[in-house]
Amino acid sequence: MKQLLFDLCRIGGVSGSEEPIAKFCAEKLSAFADTTIDKNGNVIATLGNANADKTILLDAHLDRIGFIVTSINENGFVKVASCGGIDVRVLSDAVLVSCSDEPVKGVVCCMPPHLSDGGEDKAAPIDKVWIDFGLPYEKVAEKIKIGDVLTFYGEPKELMNNRITAPALDDRCGIAALIRCAELIGKKELSYKVVILLSVQEETYGTGAKTGAYRINADEAIAVDVSFASQPDVSGQYAGVELAKGPMICISPILSKAMSDKLISVAKEKNIPFQYEPISGTTGTNADHISVTKSGVASAVVSIPQRYMHTPIEVIDISDVENTAALLAEYIIGGGAFND
Repeated sequence: MKQLLFDLCRIGGVSGSEEPIAKFCAEKLSAFADTTIDKNGNVIATLGNANADKTILLDAHLDRIGFIVTSINENGFVKVASCGGIDVRVLSDAVLVSCSDEPVKGVVCCMPPHLSDGGEDKAAPIDKVWIDFGLPYEKVAEKIKIGDVLTFYGEPKELMNNRITAPALDDRCGIAALIRCAELIGKKELSYKVVILLSVQEETYGTGAKTGAYRINADEAIAVDVSFASQPDVSGQYAGVELAKGPMICISPILSKAMSDKLISVAKEKNIPFQYEPISGTTGTNADHISVTKSGVASAVVSIPQRYMHTPIEVIDISDVENTAALLAEYIIGGGAFND
């Protein structure tokens, strides 16, 4: 699992440019399921009885946050706009890498404190950020084009206590959980169809979930994503969410109460650790799109606890990924929430 997570997090796949990660994931899933990539770039893997009347959909998103190149000045410095929710506070000394066949690295320009009057102490907005690739304009223009995408550079690293840190764990850890789930149920005799949707553009417009769920037309769906774990200075309900205490089962007005209740009962029955995530409105996940597809899809959300979301140093516990996969597999083996 650790190696799978590391491999997933090393691949590009900024929103709208998910081809490399889609190809990798399709190859992984093809060992357990009939797998295709649709015209929008979604990976769709089908298990169980393909001709069954009932379909359970499992979704995780392929894309990661990043940047799109908007201009290059005469000195070779590059301007970008954000693709997804970039935290500008972490940009001042970040290393970025192009998502190209021959990746090149650049650094975000920052003012030395010796030359600052204090105005630079606040995070600069994205339209004030410049990227330095260390090359003159002519060389930069050979390697970087307007419309190219960049993302945070960072090698995944193992921390102590079964934890890892990497950029893009949102939502590559969700993908890892679904690949593991496919392995767990791949040889089971199921009387219904299970479809894994690895969807594009969640961090921008949710395009992949909208079109993929419309095509699949499932009876019930579970979106697998990340949510907030406790860290210093976090207060409120997320102060009580811990790493290594299991996946978070969401309870929300937009979700199916029957599905949330069934996930909770399965976790209790199978002794799979879990945590509650009550949300008073929409969930901020693909479930918001899937639940209103066509005439509606009963939906649930299972999230992997994560620290430092949307930064180059996101942190998870590997056991939470394994337990997410186990919970999903047991839910599916039991027939889902509507198995009568």
